[in-house]
Amino acid sequence: MPLVNISVPGISCAHCKSSIEGALQPLTGVEKAEVDIKAKTVKVSYSTPTTLEAITEAIEDQGYDVASHEVIVSQ
Repeated sequence: MPLVNISVPGISCAHCKSSIEGALQPLTGVEKAEVDIKAKTVKVSYSTPTTLEAITEAIEDQGYDVASHEVIVSQ
């Protein structure tokens, strides 16, 4: 199961955390989505049918820009 760490510079508060986690949890295949406000990152573990592109789109649909991502564990 892939695990990715996504840099989202616009994360600044608990509302940001709630919005992003709330957008990712309903995606089929997302096992866990955890926002770190201080680090301004989102760590997501997921499986098919979810893709990194779908995760990025869900974050961007909440009004946040994704700066980069780092795959920690690949399939």
